[in-house]
Amino acid sequence: MKFSIIIPVYGSEKILKKSYEEFSNAIKKVTDDYELLFRVDGSPDGSERVLVDIAASDPKVKIFAHSPNRGLGYTLRKLFEDATGEFVIYFDADSFLCFDLSALPSFVEKINDADALVASRYMFNPLLPLHRWLASEAYYYLNKILFGVKIRDLGSGFVIFRKSALDSIKLHSDGFEIHAEVFVRLQRKGFRIVEVPLAYKHWEGGSFRFLRHGPKAIYHTLKLWLELR
Repeated sequence: MKFSIIIPVYGSEKILKKSYEEFSNAIKKVTDDYELLFRVDGSPDGSERVLVDIAASDPKVKIFAHSPNRGLGYTLRKLFEDATGEFVIYFDADSFLCFDLSALPSFVEKINDADALVASRYMFNPLLPLHRWLASEAYYYLNKILFGVKIRDLGSGFVIFRKSALDSIKLHSDGFEIHAEVFVRLQRKGFRIVEVPLAYKHWEGGSFRFLRHGPKAIYHTLKLWLELR
């Protein structure tokens, strides 16, 4: 089985080398048949330059880029198309700082009985800053009410998909609401989505900021609901 690891990149120059090393080491414990796909979303720093240097020494690394910045949803949609593996593993660029990647082999075993497998921060250890926990809870209940989606950690930065399942749905979101759209469309197609708790260590270095991005995410999620009714 071939695995495609996809990583959207924005403002990640300082951690990309470590991201590459950690993700490579994790997938090598599962298989030698893999590819690492990085897509730079109009990042204003030197992320693309760092990745080009990495790819020059590792043929399993593929670099894609677009400009200007188009948002997480657009970037993930393109990465889903770029992936050629039977299974697609989505990591945020900083996931190695948050999740225990040694769990990847056991997660790969579980995907045999699912079409999408979500590593959940909130089923296992809610030891997060209160504002982040409350925001995530609010977004969970919003999507549960609007779409009937019962995934607690919709914005997880560690998800495994069957490529055939992704190929069967048409995604349109350009922003953070992609997290809701992908699971809504998979659920409506009858695919099995499993959420598994995984130890998580919070850090504040991610690009998502609740006050800056939260209202926009809610607006576009409500817009998605209107489109899917």
